Amino acid sequence: MGVLSRELLAEIRRIEIITRKLVNQQMAGHYQSVFKGRGMSFDEVRQYNPGDDPRSIDWNVTARTGEPHVKTFVEERELTVMIMVDMSGSMAFGTTGDEKRVVAARLAAMMAFSAIKNGDRVGLVAFTDSVECYVPPKKGRKHVLRIIDEILRFDPVGSGTDLAEALEFVARVNRRKAVVFLISDFLDDEYARPLHITARRHDLIPLSIVDPAEETLPSLGLLFIEDAETGRLIAVDSSSLSVRRQYSDTQAQRRNARDKDLHRYGVSPIEVRTDAKDYAAPLINYFRIRSRRA
Repeated sequence: MGVLSRELLAEIRRIEIITRKLVNQQMAGHYQSVFKGRGMSFDEVRQYNPGDDPRSIDWNVTARTGEPHVKTFVEERELTVMIMVDMSGSMAFGTTGDEKRVVAARLAAMMAFSAIKNGDRVGLVAFTDSVECYVPPKKGRKHVLRIIDEILRFDPVGSGTDLAEALEFVARVNRRKAVVFLISDFLDDEYARPLHITARRHDLIPLSIVDPAEETLPSLGLLFIEDAETGRLIAVDSSSLSVRRQYSDTQAQRRNARDKDLHRYGVSPIEVRTDAKDYAAPLINYFRIRSRRA
């Protein structure tokens, strides 16, 4: 990490304190029970005890010693966790709470601290209409702090969103199965195929960040709305009830279409709102439900 301002250091420290507390108090056990290791590896051969599975008897050692011995195995716990963060222009939006990119940084921190607490490696892919930042997976607190720093200090070159390219990049750099958290507002099209490939190869968890102004339009008279990704200005008469209804209906249809695409590939989106008092609650609830199913 380069030289950090006092304000940025304070924000990184605040995020660390909040997210580590959440991980220790609310997510204990959920993460580990949901995300299993890669399999079982041989640990040792020991003497047979009543109640041991007879199928685990090591017949070679048993024949050599004259006493029954069994093989024991342990789970290969270490996983690779990839955190994908959308840093396009629309993620700098927020009307009632934090900007979407700040919420994204906090969610990424919570996932990163959960990963290192369980001995897993964690990496970062920050993207706009191209992949602009890649931090290879590693372990350790310093590495997590670097990931938080990269997100908070990120100065994007592009303003658009290309989910397809970001998903294809993750597929190239992760040949083995990984846990992939995709944090985005999903203001993009034409990403169904790479999403399908990623969901089939990896454990994909999409986190959709939503601001209230993206759902309903307030009655404030004539508004000029700027598309944060294209810079295009649109004049809207928000005092018109029909205009507000059309806006809400269009946004609802877009979300429904997105969720339908995700569910088609067996992926359940988690919605996180910028105006939520507890931004971690939807994710913790998801882990609880998935843990019970497991």
